[in-house]
Amino acid sequence: MRLTDLISGFEARVVGERDAEISGLSYDSRTTKAGDLFFALAPDPQQKLKHLEAALNRGAGAIVTSGGGWDPHRTAVVVECARPRRLMAVAASRFYREPSAELDLVGITGTSGKTTSAYLLASIFEAAGAPAGMIGTIGTFIGARKLCGGLTTPEAPDCEAALADMLSAGCRRVAAEISSIGIAEGRVEALNFRACLFTNLSRDHFDYHLNLENYFAAKLRLFTELLAATKRKDPVAVARRDDPYGKRVLDSVKCRKISFGLERACDVYPIESRFGLDGITAMISACGQKIEIRSPLLGEIYLLNILGVVGVSVALGIDGGAVADGVRRCPGAPGRLEPLPGRPGVTILVDYAHKPDALSGVLKMLRGIGARRIVCVFGCGGDRDRGKRPIMGEVAARLSDLAILTSDNPRSEDPLKIIAEVEVGLRGAGLQRIDRDQLGAKSGYIVEPDRRAAITLAIHSAQAGDIVVIAGKGHENYQLVGPRKLPFDDREVAREAIASI
Repeated sequence: MRLTDLISGFEARVVGERDAEISGLSYDSRTTKAGDLFFALAPDPQQKLKHLEAALNRGAGAIVTSGGGWDPHRTAVVVECARPRRLMAVAASRFYREPSAELDLVGITGTSGKTTSAYLLASIFEAAGAPAGMIGTIGTFIGARKLCGGLTTPEAPDCEAALADMLSAGCRRVAAEISSIGIAEGRVEALNFRACLFTNLSRDHFDYHLNLENYFAAKLRLFTELLAATKRKDPVAVARRDDPYGKRVLDSVKCRKISFGLERACDVYPIESRFGLDGITAMISACGQKIEIRSPLLGEIYLLNILGVVGVSVALGIDGGAVADGVRRCPGAPGRLEPLPGRPGVTILVDYAHKPDALSGVLKMLRGIGARRIVCVFGCGGDRDRGKRPIMGEVAARLSDLAILTSDNPRSEDPLKIIAEVEVGLRGAGLQRIDRDQLGAKSGYIVEPDRRAAITLAIHSAQAGDIVVIAGKGHENYQLVGPRKLPFDDREVAREAIASI
């Protein structure tokens, strides 16, 4: 495409040939190809200059920068604009011929439940008779085929390229996790959503958004601005009415809206439900029709995810039988209360819960289905919101019988200092630190910084009727320690511990 066609209508200054031919889009100078339009996104001027030079050396046909940071003596076509990432979203949509305008693209946002909701929707879409696309934390998929992994919400060129591939593969519907940071940075600015789903809101990403209102404001934009600007007909907003922020979403949108929740005043709600270690059985009222649901997922938190995706599915006109079949066939997302077999009488679950509300929801749910004792392995990541650390400790102390505090992804921080900040919450909630020889008998907590040893301790100390929850990393198969990305999968470590008994 010509450069002028990619950037027309966007406020920008062009130095050089506006009609330059562009054969690709790039934002990583290491993978830039000849003829690419390269977007310089680094905030540091020196780093930006380094990336621009590398991209030009690899044959970039033109470069986009927020101003300065490029060598005026080099022969290059330069586009200067205030928001390169937002221009990248517009250019990517045009370059890939706007695939979202031909798909039922469902954007899913919220603090917890995005990934599970995406898996449920993809399963329902396939039960309705067509291959489904999915974009999110676990990766980007067409059916079971994984295209790539990376950010929860990919950068715009990756997202648009994936949507174009999905359209070519015969997909009619796509479920996409939309993160608050992805919205704030403009990665999804040019997508055409058919529906958007809001799961809930609680504390997260304060290192980026600073406070809860800023965090919510970013997510609200998905509904009030991006969904409102879609080219798709009859867009619909689906939100949890009994979540205060979900209610604010419903009150703010001007398009068609569907509410879900546990209250009968909602458009989608459970008429009756039953929970157990074998899963969920429920009769759901969905905008006037009744749908009987059976799911292997566990507890009320997953029933809420099911209610949300049922609301989306009904809004898209999917038959109730396909909805029920899709829910029944979906085992959930990897690392989301994923069960590991092997200990008679002991339930072992690996979960991604790394935020206070997510951990609280998981532990409350497990408490409600009759565990003799809950053993919780958890920690907190480094270089992230420090304020949540004692809160995580308090949640684990209040809702588990035995808490094993360990390292998560310490990144550049000292893991022992992170653990000390979490331990404040454990002690503050009244849980006593105990010796290792008391693990099988007493309530309390221990500290084991080695995550492998902590998981092994939890599984070896569990007795019949206990539930062991290994929380924080879920599907991740690595641990971030300093600058290193070390191989580490909670599920594999747990399986090794089970086999060693």
